[in-house]
Amino acid sequence: MKEHVSIEREEDVYMAVAVARRMMLGMALDEMQQQMVLVSVAELTRNVVVHANGSGEFTCEILSGEIQITVTDGGPGFPDLLQDVLRADGVSSSRGLGLGLAGVQRLMDTFSIQTSEKGSKIVASKRESLGRKKAAGTRSP
Repeated sequence: MKEHVSIEREEDVYMAVAVARRMMLGMALDEMQQQMVLVSVAELTRNVVVHANGSGEFTCEILSGEIQITVTDGGPGFPDLLQDVLRADGVSSSRGLGLGLAGVQRLMDTFSIQTSEKGSKIVASKRESLGRKKAAGTRSP
């Protein structure tokens, strides 16, 4: 299962969060893991609105035992600053959640970023808890 949201303005950030929340139904993720995903979605999509002039896309996909989020944008990128940005834990724009990309990297199980002058692509995922059963009465992806 896969869903997309075009990210152009602040309202789209909330739509992306709602999509991720809905997609996690039936997954073996505890409340803390779900919050980590939702905070990461909000941070990454808000970055598109603030830094890429609202020119991006959010994709959420359920793969084998994990939820994967992908955010792409057509912003200016930051290839020369990538290592500084990833080390700057807690450094974010004044309109962000205060996590920055380093915070998202810490919250998610996997994290990769490609950036150039033509835009950026971030892919992150959270794996289901081992031994945790899917919630009864919820749908399976």
